[in-house]
Amino acid sequence: MQLRRLRSHRLTLLAAGALLASTLLSGCGFGYQTNRINTISAGTNDRAGTVDVLGAVVIAGQDDVGLFVATLVNKDLQNPISLEGIEESDRVQPEGTEKPLEIAPNGRVSLFQTGGLAIDGTFKAGQFVPVTLTFSNGQATTVNVSVVPPCHQYSLDKLTELTLPTGTPTLDPGTGTESAEPSEDTSSESTEEPSEGASEGAEEDTDAYSCTALPAVEHGGGEGEGTE
Repeated sequence: MQLRRLRSHRLTLLAAGALLASTLLSGCGFGYQTNRINTISAGTNDRAGTVDVLGAVVIAGQDDVGLFVATLVNKDLQNPISLEGIEESDRVQPEGTEKPLEIAPNGRVSLFQTGGLAIDGTFKAGQFVPVTLTFSNGQATTVNVSVVPPCHQYSLDKLTELTLPTGTPTLDPGTGTESAEPSEDTSSESTEEPSEGASEGAEEDTDAYSCTALPAVEHGGGEGEGTE
């Protein structure tokens, strides 16, 4: 009788131990937040395709004209893939024609170091704008990127390979089509003083590109992301 009780007690302890172990293991599975990539960055990341687009932003010193930059990572271990360019849309179009930019197998290319891609359209600092990248393998990745002024980590003093485009954008903000060059006829220009509201609006637009009015944005993440 005593032997049976001892065996029963041991079986109870083994069952309790197995239950405890299964509970602990269920909390350490493979689908939990601690096992997922967590990138804290000022830019936009997209890892859905064969080519990762990391730390993507548009750096702009004025409305409607800017420079798209990001880090591109080719996850194909055997074949090179080329960035063919930026697809035209109703809000963004590339300035000029860019040569395909090859990314080696299992390699990466930083547009922060190659000079970036000049774009124009309808956007300004503080907004998000969709940019679609096309690649030689048929991949088309659309990233909704923030438009940032050349301040702090995006300062041109730090990003010495970048030169911001300037000039009049070619897209009409109302229609998304090419706009005509402004006329030199000034006979219809108004000589009235700007209203107080208009002056305030101009100051707000100027402040959007003022580095002194913007706090520094800390960013990090994996190697090669953002401006690194």
